[in-house]
Amino acid sequence: MSIKLRQLSHILALEEYGSFSRAAASLHISQPALSRSIQALEGQIGAPLFLREGHGVVPTDLGRVLIEDARQITRMADDLHERLLGNPVVTCHELSIGAGPFPAEALVGRAVAAFIGAHPRCKVRVEVRNWDELLPRLRNHELDLFVAETSTLEHERDLRVEPLSRHPLYFLARAGHPLAGQPYPGLGGILRHPLAALARIPPRLLEPALAALSRSVAEPVQTEAFPALLCSDHSLVKRTVCGSDAIMVSSLACVARELERGELVVLGTEPWLQLNYGMVTLGSRLAANTAVQDFRARLIEAEKAVQEEEQRLASRWVPGKAAA
Repeated sequence: MSIKLRQLSHILALEEYGSFSRAAASLHISQPALSRSIQALEGQIGAPLFLREGHGVVPTDLGRVLIEDARQITRMADDLHERLLGNPVVTCHELSIGAGPFPAEALVGRAVAAFIGAHPRCKVRVEVRNWDELLPRLRNHELDLFVAETSTLEHERDLRVEPLSRHPLYFLARAGHPLAGQPYPGLGGILRHPLAALARIPPRLLEPALAALSRSVAEPVQTEAFPALLCSDHSLVKRTVCGSDAIMVSSLACVARELERGELVVLGTEPWLQLNYGMVTLGSRLAANTAVQDFRARLIEAEKAVQEEEQRLASRWVPGKAAA
């Protein structure tokens, strides 16, 4: 049995659009030609890959398995093509990016906007997940790269980790919160209120938080849960904090609009409370994939813009230095 790369691109398009007509249009072929290609592939395999459902099609279980393999194969084919030809031009069909909730909100969106503006024919997929969920997806070749917390990846030899600038995080609450406009109460005072966390808390932040808490209060702080809310959707976290006495942790770039509107206020920060994220790829993927190289350059430019924005926001909205 011989399966061609062209056939793999056809099933990927059909899975993406869920319709023979839309998939054929995206491939610049006729609908009958696409139907014949899929039927020929199903004939080779001896089982259906798609089922008609309503006005579209959905992959079968076997189809989903082949689709995941097809993504990896076409990505490797693109990489091989670039290495053999030494072609610096971005020729990718798809770039798969993972992002933690913080960099997705503040940084990755800006870099993706610049990338697709320059390469409109390259499909970009972005998955927003917690840092510990992105690594297995990278190793399974489901992602070309990810941008997330990297403090736990220092000893992973198969990875290329490129640190980005550190960004301070702040405790924020709604305007009118009992702590708003008051001197920074320290971590003990913060944790007497529900904490809404945007992402899973990495050990490097959890350990000093617990240590600082034990030093700052004579009696253990009683809370219903820690954190009270754990959610990777930044908009939902902000809505929750704006409508309750919960406190969130965020970089200033992620809440710039809410600060300008007077919906959120900065309560303070701690010296160890910082973002520590970077761009992570598998070994030689950065050197081999020109699309990844191009995205990296745009990520670095976006990083510079975010730093400048955060400095401006800090000078306006941060009331003072946190107590050490």
